[in-house]
Amino acid sequence: MRKRTVASGLVVAVAAVGATLITAPAASAGGYGCSGSLVSTYPVKDNGGVSRGDVYLYFDSSTGYNCAVTVKNSAGAYGTPTLTNVTLDRCKAGTSGSSCYSEKKVTDEGLYSSYAGPVSLSASGRCISIYGEILGSWGTAQVSHEGVHCG
Repeated sequence: MRKRTVASGLVVAVAAVGATLITAPAASAGGYGCSGSLVSTYPVKDNGGVSRGDVYLYFDSSTGYNCAVTVKNSAGAYGTPTLTNVTLDRCKAGTSGSSCYSEKKVTDEGLYSSYAGPVSLSASGRCISIYGEILGSWGTAQVSHEGVHCG
């Protein structure tokens, strides 16, 4: 009876480790190469509304830089290289909700297993636009927010 309990416990432990290996890492700034604090999370959804990952936006008040990454989840083919993108765009305007006429854009795009980025950009007194995209067998999942996080 004791051997069976140990074996069952081992199966549960291995399953837990396996589940840990296929989930995306926590959204800590240091884990993705960004400094600062997490200020927003934007779900990256496909046309059916399924979340395939998240764009995490960080701000470092000591440097004035925004930093972003697009992180895939298990539904977004985490662990499998697929086209993944993150873009930050500094707008010429500094008013929230206005159209973003690009002043400077930074992008990271490639065949990534877990995340694209980090990309960072100073935008003191300006708004930014944020874009993230994950491609997979389901098609395209994306998120886009224009003229946000002004200041």
